[in-house]
Amino acid sequence: MDMITCRTRISGQAPLYSYRVLVPLDQLALHRRHHVVILHVPTPAGRQPCTRLADVLAPGRWFERYLAVHCGLAARLNLVSRRVEAIILQAIFPEMTARLVPPMLLLDHEPGEARHRVSGIDFNAAFDSLAPRIETLIATDLGLCRNNHRRAA
Repeated sequence: MDMITCRTRISGQAPLYSYRVLVPLDQLALHRRHHVVILHVPTPAGRQPCTRLADVLAPGRWFERYLAVHCGLAARLNLVSRRVEAIILQAIFPEMTARLVPPMLLLDHEPGEARHRVSGIDFNAAFDSLAPRIETLIATDLGLCRNNHRRAA
């Protein structure tokens, strides 16, 4: 599955950066596309519709809105998606050392903004298979390696 990893500078004096992993909509299973939040990411080829990793990982029961969704599932989905996102980002951006992706990261240098397209395993509805292993997951489990072949996003 292709993903876009982003490092974006937050304006201000200190070098604050936001890190995200987004999945292009064309990588998402067809039956999920109308259930997800759509974000438009600027790329050299124009703006590309993407969604958050959490929406891709979510189990099918997450989208069954007519059923009561337990708070436990929401909290667990958030935790698993933030951890998986951190593992992906650590494979691409060496300065990202946080266990879970923070809303913003203060760096001691200015690496600049960057976007990379990377490939990994198929994350469509992967929550149930990844959640039990969340404490032991590493980049290779996600189809990534330290020097992943990055392409311009």
